[in-house]
Amino acid sequence: MAKRRAKSSTGIPFPFLAAGVYFIMVVVFFILGFKTFSIPIAAVGLFVVLEALLAALLNRIPLWIHGLVVVAQIACGAYFGKLVFMILMAVLYAGAICLLYLFGRDY
Repeated sequence: MAKRRAKSSTGIPFPFLAAGVYFIMVVVFFILGFKTFSIPIAAVGLFVVLEALLAALLNRIPLWIHGLVVVAQIACGAYFGKLVFMILMAVLYAGAICLLYLFGRDY
């Protein structure tokens, strides 16, 4: 018998809802990065892509290593004077890890 995927009240599977939320989060953080923090648009785009790439490459490692990655990101942001931006990028990384977990999970 085929397994059924969990669905929301709208009938859309949870991983696809999470992907939509992650996409909205990426767009909002992208706009915040270059409008609010005066960071060049190419640099913000590069950070957004690097966060997704880092999450994809470190997808199957223990949770405590993800914590170290987040702490390292925040420490680098504090060192270079862009603490709030790097906190946003750490949230983006955590969102990508959660999204990859949902897509890899068997319901």
